[in-house]
Amino acid sequence: MESPAGPRRIRSSLRRHGLIPRPEPIRQLVQVHRIRFSEGNRVQLFETGREGLAAMLEAIREAGHSIHLETYILRSDGTGRRFLDALCERARAGVEVRLLYDALGSRGIEREALEPLRSTGAEIVAFNPWMGMHPRFAPRRRDHRKILVIDGEIGFTGGVNIGDEYGEQAPASEPGWRDAHVRIEGPAVRDLGAVFLESWFRADGPALPWSDLLALEPPARGEVRCAVLPDGPAYRRRRMRDLLISGLESAKREAKLESPYFAPGRRVLEALSAASRRGIKVELILAGKSDHPILRRASRSILPRLLRCGVRVYEYHASMMHAKTAVFDDEWAVIGTSNLDRQSFEHSYEVNLVIDGEEVATQLSARFERDLGVARVVDEAELARRGLVERALDRLAALLLLLI
Repeated sequence: MESPAGPRRIRSSLRRHGLIPRPEPIRQLVQVHRIRFSEGNRVQLFETGREGLAAMLEAIREAGHSIHLETYILRSDGTGRRFLDALCERARAGVEVRLLYDALGSRGIEREALEPLRSTGAEIVAFNPWMGMHPRFAPRRRDHRKILVIDGEIGFTGGVNIGDEYGEQAPASEPGWRDAHVRIEGPAVRDLGAVFLESWFRADGPALPWSDLLALEPPARGEVRCAVLPDGPAYRRRRMRDLLISGLESAKREAKLESPYFAPGRRVLEALSAASRRGIKVELILAGKSDHPILRRASRSILPRLLRCGVRVYEYHASMMHAKTAVFDDEWAVIGTSNLDRQSFEHSYEVNLVIDGEEVATQLSARFERDLGVARVVDEAELARRGLVERALDRLAALLLLLI
């Protein structure tokens, strides 16, 4: 006799691979072939993990009827427990709480830490959970999105995960992780909510009243024109990669990009080089302090070709730099969860906010310039002076990323 878990595992895999159609209300909002812009949004930027986490926690505590939280990393540390406690309090007050976390990114979460929240009736789902030592079927297929939607009217997204290292529990004298996160109010929040529901569907979460949750568009709250851009391996196109390439090809003066991890693949490297060769000022800030040493080694093996084409590369050393942003001509910008690496472009589910207009773009540009003030120039001559062993290790790291 087949175990009850058998059909569920099959269904979950089919959903994760995009082989079962998403519900129609989600499909209407999460477009695959075009970017849907909305007018009348208010966007607030947070420049550190500490700021972003504090704002999210405050919004959770003020929730009136629903909380949808999606994160790649959820820890059992002080920060994680503060979030779980806040979710518990709201759930006991009658608020609908749904929590979705990635099983690999949150592999350290203790089951006991989730039990108080589960006992309140909140719904908790792990994306692509582990079986024994291995995740099912697609180990690199991860949910890297970070989304918080409160009452269908307030949204958050960006680079901040839920853990002490992002700075919420760090001493005030320490900067915490340099990150980029946004709070959104206005019509775009419904699109962000649809992306959460898409993730919930792919993770085979409990059935939801999709149409009811997406029926009403939040009223205008500001003057920002923006679009929510979801991406993932089950999509027909690599949307974020193609958007960055388009931005580099259409830039008139400059392109400023920040990413903690850099191993983007041939097409992005060619777009960066081509933009610089035609006179565009292309600047790239990477993490000087990295929590992924293999990725940092891999990036060092490909940086010389960019430097030879005139791309200006810097490393941020003031703290761990985790921001994922791009600004083009101070006219439009992107902020979200996608790193400049193949894992983000090809294997992970991501979400980014595309912001059209100078107001937010100039804020991100000014932040970029401040980061340059504490960043170190990556020099081609210095990279060339690396020893044979160092260069061999860097190339081996780059090859390993291509193979896995």
